[in-house]
Amino acid sequence: MSLLSQYLTRLLFVRFLLLLFGMGAFMMGLDLMVNANSVMADGDNALASLTRYILLRSPTIISDLIKIAALLAGLLTLTFLIRHGELAAIWNSGVSQFGLVRRLIPLAIILGGLQFVIDDRVVPGSVEALSDWGVVDDVGGRDRKGATAVTWIHVGSDILRIPQTNIDPQGLRNFTLFERDANGNLQARLDVGEARYRDGNWELRDITERRVAGGPVRHEARRNWPVDLDVESLQHVLVHPRNLSLGQILHFTDGDGQGTWAPYLYETWLYTKLSNCLVPFLMLFLSVTLAQQSQRAGRIEFLLLGGIVIGFSFFIFNGITLAMGEVGMLPPLVASSTPLLVFAAVAASVAFWHELKKAPS
Repeated sequence: MSLLSQYLTRLLFVRFLLLLFGMGAFMMGLDLMVNANSVMADGDNALASLTRYILLRSPTIISDLIKIAALLAGLLTLTFLIRHGELAAIWNSGVSQFGLVRRLIPLAIILGGLQFVIDDRVVPGSVEALSDWGVVDDVGGRDRKGATAVTWIHVGSDILRIPQTNIDPQGLRNFTLFERDANGNLQARLDVGEARYRDGNWELRDITERRVAGGPVRHEARRNWPVDLDVESLQHVLVHPRNLSLGQILHFTDGDGQGTWAPYLYETWLYTKLSNCLVPFLMLFLSVTLAQQSQRAGRIEFLLLGGIVIGFSFFIFNGITLAMGEVGMLPPLVASSTPLLVFAAVAASVAFWHELKKAPS
């Protein structure tokens, strides 16, 4: 790493950490204003409960703020360099916009890796712990709306209707199984008392079968259930894909239609989690491109205001395409990658155009 790369990385990373900590503390304060009473009411030690809640809630907040902190850190750092004449010296030394971006790649890798680790390793566990704790309702974990709430699970070609409280890692209880053929036509309804996983096979117990074609109602004590349903993933079937790890999402994506949510929703979040790791690099790229414009115009405020507007335009555009991917209006890969590709292409085009203007005729 060159001396210039080390200098820029140090400036940007320090500002990034300060912004991340400051915005995270602010967002946590707003969150506690809503949930502090219910958190402190759980248990005798209110301080311990608040500390536990902050530790479990922080990963989700940090995950959402990394991209914004990267944008603001890039804008503030380049504003600092312009005000002190250092950016002009960097340009005049022969470093192009692309050369400056190239020197920021190590920092972009660090921020992208941080985003990946928090999204893939920290957030799923913290959301699950908060959901199990149950002191607040809206944490994005398993959807627990009471004993009467039911969910529908797609397993192969069959559909399960089961109360949410009857799903646990050991099996299923008191649910309805709708058997369908390969074309999706309903064949029979089975009211099942219990389903247990033993020695690699599922076994249904206390079964009442009603055939669509008619005939007498049949009762069976036991029946093998030949489906590829992973018992270890039962505790995750009610969790929204945004709060699952990449491995868990891949399992549901490749699981022969297995899961509570639509397959395209799992695929959309699979690609979104991967593309989110590249967003910090895009934010830094946009900052460098705008810095060139601001220095030429001699107006630093253009860098700050323009960067904030363009950056948040990206987040709005990304939210729209993500929502369209979640409901199946866009293919998952298109919904997840389009904003990133569009803004990267625009930034690269602007930077390339100015490099051409600087080139000798």
